Amino acid sequence: RLLGQCVECGAFLSLTKEERMRTPRSSLGKGRAAPVLLVPLVVALACMPGLARAQGPGAPSPFSVKSAEDFVGWPKGPGSGQLQGNDHFHIVNSGPCAINEARLHKYASSLAGSPNLMAVGGDHGKAVAECISAACDSMPRITYEWDLPMEEDPWLEAGGPTAGRPSGRNSSNLTSAIDRSWPRCERGTWKPIVPSTVHVSVFQNSVAFAAAGCLEIQGVNLEDQEWTYVASLPKSLELKPPPGAKRKGGVMKPELFGTRVALGNGVAAATAAVDAPGSPPVVVVFSLLGASWEQVDVLECGGGAACACGEGRQGCFGAAVAVQGSRVAVGFPNNGSVVLYQQLGGAPLTWEPVITLTNRFDTLTSAMFGASLSLGDDLLVVGAPSAGAGARAVIYSVSRGSPGFGGVLYETADHCCKLGLPCCISGLVGSAVALAEYSEEAAAIVGDPRSAQVHIIRCNTTAVREGAPPEGSACEPQLTVQGPPSGANPMSVGPDGFGGSLAYGGQMVLMGHAARHCSVVGPMQACGTVC
Repeated sequence: RLLGQCVECGAFLSLTKEERMRTPRSSLGKGRAAPVLLVPLVVALACMPGLARAQGPGAPSPFSVKSAEDFVGWPKGPGSGQLQGNDHFHIVNSGPCAINEARLHKYASSLAGSPNLMAVGGDHGKAVAECISAACDSMPRITYEWDLPMEEDPWLEAGGPTAGRPSGRNSSNLTSAIDRSWPRCERGTWKPIVPSTVHVSVFQNSVAFAAAGCLEIQGVNLEDQEWTYVASLPKSLELKPPPGAKRKGGVMKPELFGTRVALGNGVAAATAAVDAPGSPPVVVVFSLLGASWEQVDVLECGGGAACACGEGRQGCFGAAVAVQGSRVAVGFPNNGSVVLYQQLGGAPLTWEPVITLTNRFDTLTSAMFGASLSLGDDLLVVGAPSAGAGARAVIYSVSRGSPGFGGVLYETADHCCKLGLPCCISGLVGSAVALAEYSEEAAAIVGDPRSAQVHIIRCNTTAVREGAPPEGSACEPQLTVQGPPSGANPMSVGPDGFGGSLAYGGQMVLMGHAARHCSVVGPMQACGTVC
């Protein structure tokens, strides 16, 4: 399934594979501009020609390009070229943006990716995931919907796979190309309620959908080109601390489970809260034990009185979570901190804090330090949006055994103010961050929805492992992407503007704009895009 964009009038076409085969190439230019055909849910930063390769050691870095012209499909924007002596820094316009085929409202409220997959969360309990590489290009997308009562779905109750079944509600003209899934968490008389936003996380060929009491994991069978149901978590609302661990445990309040989620290699972390007055949030850790996902630990807030969480639950412990290998990072904006946990090995499986990073920037007032996180083996990117000037993202060294462990390698405010970019004074810098690590370097991306910009930073991870001096030359900005204007007063733009959600998909950068066109459609109608 490819998408076509009418390059002159801006209208979009949606062509199935069969329709393309029936349409003579010569007829495409009659009466309208010839469409540019794009891979499903195309994203802007296709940094190298050819197929996206897996991220990780040995994978080519996107920074092998030499100039902005090498970024596929990206015209240079105003101000491109050398800026204040930096021969490698450019400003470019965002590339093509995806059609919201799944008809989600606030499409890209959450966003995750891998070399093969992209998952997009929207409002009203819906999310979608689909292939973005040739390895699975014949697979249907999977649409996750929380608004179909389980008792009204006997086909699902029978335990069969979802592929090929009738679409039921929210029918689509692309039903034949859709697998559908509904949350399968049911404990006693309680069933998942319809959430506002479905949060998504991707690790390699697995996708986690989470919100309102249920975390469901779906996998991809590349050989059979189909989706495979993996697990629904938690299996019980009871929090069971590991034997010997100093954890309180308790019973979870179901509607507060899964407001954030992170999926890793055999590890998943999701936010939760104990069903008791004044109980602070916790982060529940699940691990793949043999062939079964099980709850193995509960990470509790250690900030004393600061752990109290108001009714709005903004900035609480667990406002952001990230997983990489045996480590879990948890953001706690109300306390201005991020806690990095390490699984110590042995049995039972437990995660213990190894370092707490705190906001040390005097200019960062009313900050949400830790509101967004992205964790790698060598780097941790922390977003710190604020109500006013001084917002930023900070890159830390977390390379095991490095002399610079825990040190600041880069922070965006310094770069933004030196170059006179809007992010110098914007309050939403760091609303979203993402990170991809390669064998010798890494690519970090930072969103600034108020300025409709995304900043891409290159880090030398070899230097980081060797103990690069704090705030030295280990990380340097490479590119600023200017997104489409919001059409509103910049000060009225919220964190759902361009760059409000970010992810990597192989060698592509996925940039979400959940509020795109939402002001001109109804509350249940499709809006939002990914570039």
